[in-house]
Amino acid sequence: MNASQATYEFGPFCLDGNKKLLWRDSEPVALTPKVLDTLLTLIELRDRVVTKDELLERVWRGTVVEEGGLARNISILRKALGEKPDQHTYIVTVPGKGYRFVADVREAAGAGASAKEARASRWLLLGGLVALAAAVLVVYLWRHPPGAPAAPPAITSLAVLPLANLSGDPAQEYFADGMTEALIGNLARIRALRVVSRTSVMRFKGGTRSLPEIARALSVDAIVEGSVLRTGDRVRISVQLIHVATDAHLWAREYERDLTDILKLQGEVSRAVAEEIQVQITAEERARLASVASVDPAAYQEYLLGQHYLWRLDEEDLTRAIDHFEQATRLDGRYAAAYAGLSHAWWWRGVWGAKSPKQVEVQSRAAALRALELDPQLAAAHVSTGRIKFSYDWDWSGAEMDFGRALELDPNSLDAHFFEGMLFMALGRFPESIAHIERAEQLDPLSATVQSAFGRILYRARRFDEAILHLNQAIELQPEAPGNYGRLADVYEEMGRYDEALAVHEKEKRVSGRAQDLSPAVARIYARMGKADEARRILDLQRTRGSQWFVLATTYAALGDKDEAFRLLFQVTEERDALNYVKTDPRLDSLHSDPRWQTLLRRMNLPTEPDGH
Repeated sequence: MNASQATYEFGPFCLDGNKKLLWRDSEPVALTPKVLDTLLTLIELRDRVVTKDELLERVWRGTVVEEGGLARNISILRKALGEKPDQHTYIVTVPGKGYRFVADVREAAGAGASAKEARASRWLLLGGLVALAAAVLVVYLWRHPPGAPAAPPAITSLAVLPLANLSGDPAQEYFADGMTEALIGNLARIRALRVVSRTSVMRFKGGTRSLPEIARALSVDAIVEGSVLRTGDRVRISVQLIHVATDAHLWAREYERDLTDILKLQGEVSRAVAEEIQVQITAEERARLASVASVDPAAYQEYLLGQHYLWRLDEEDLTRAIDHFEQATRLDGRYAAAYAGLSHAWWWRGVWGAKSPKQVEVQSRAAALRALELDPQLAAAHVSTGRIKFSYDWDWSGAEMDFGRALELDPNSLDAHFFEGMLFMALGRFPESIAHIERAEQLDPLSATVQSAFGRILYRARRFDEAILHLNQAIELQPEAPGNYGRLADVYEEMGRYDEALAVHEKEKRVSGRAQDLSPAVARIYARMGKADEARRILDLQRTRGSQWFVLATTYAALGDKDEAFRLLFQVTEERDALNYVKTDPRLDSLHSDPRWQTLLRRMNLPTEPDGH
């Protein structure tokens, strides 16, 4: 049989090698031609390991392409086939060699059948289809008699697209974006519904992509879209709900309210959408959507401005976010969400801004505790207090309880899933960590931050090939973020691919705009390459520049200088800075046999029993 014309069946899938189409349970699976060619090659050569070079040659046919393109194809395939990171039902990675297709495959009759057999088969198929259609019609008419109302389409996932700003004033964009985020947040409280988070939907703001394209990119059944018009203290919002597969406009409504009732309006819209799609709402969820207090219009405006600047994650905008959140709390001292936002902004300023984590602790902690005091039912408040316990107190069980409570109140909380994943990574509980970051990926599929964190978790779980896939996706989504390159270089370093690690650090330097190309991370690579003198020369230069102690400690560990490595690590414990993941960091594996390692873990309240890492 000519392989390219064969039809292959495996699991619930059917791959038509002639038409280059993949089906799952009779439904087409949307894949690009290169991804389909990758799958076809793996299946055709399933009796052996297919090398990366062979795949690159067969799929791209001589075209120059980075290995990352192949890695992305494999990642896309695994997701399309329903594989989870810890499962290898269809495709197995053979480290250092390539990939192998391992599922049972059945070849269906194709071009080799005679014309007579083909005609007979067509008549038999036609007869069967007629009989089946008649049976289906009888059952349908029995279940749906003429005149009966049509059943609504099943909807379990949706995205709220950025609401259009109809004011004509670009300065009011923050208000429309804030209303979008509020609707997302309210709908996300419904456990039976998956709602895509803000970062991913905002990528489609002002774009020209069709609704089916957006739905496919976000993997949702339905889309909510609409507009906002603010005139003085009055707000008019128009929204409609669209079932994408059928292009059916299921529901449309227009609301107009005073700004003082804006929170009630948001809850009303969310309940109306949920009732229209007939998603199951628990009594507790319904009560939370209904029990919303009024808010001072000026305080609400300051809160929206704070949210607007918060998402930009740089020193200037985080400072602006803090100013607006603080103004919101001054205008309305009982505005719990504003205090939660304030805690969030201070914390991120210690990560991405000009402050160190220790310098923002007092402000972030005070705002988090005030938010929780004002509204114990606010999921964001529990995320804030959990993050404080995780970052500053090393109260791991307390943080787990807070993140868990946040997810009880808001099962679609991206922040809660994200930080729960980080917490379990710090503790070495990787199956739980991966489960939470997978959920975060479902909620925010186009987030570079989530993909980067996913890659970091897999790196610390020593699943390096998979880590590379997610870090490449993070770079593709946000090529201007230097940190993603540094994380990718760390993976290559642990795999012993030192030249590639140095090349990626060079890209990191170009993206960051740094003129200085020497760093402790580069020194660590030289140390592992056996170039100790060069590594120490770099370290001498770096220490005069006040580089991070933790990264320096990993470099001294690579040099075999355990005394200096531990001196720096214990110094970092005093600052509570960048040490949360010390227990599972591969760069410190050489220190585990030293008695001081157990002392370090006890000082951080971390379990000291061996966990394999």
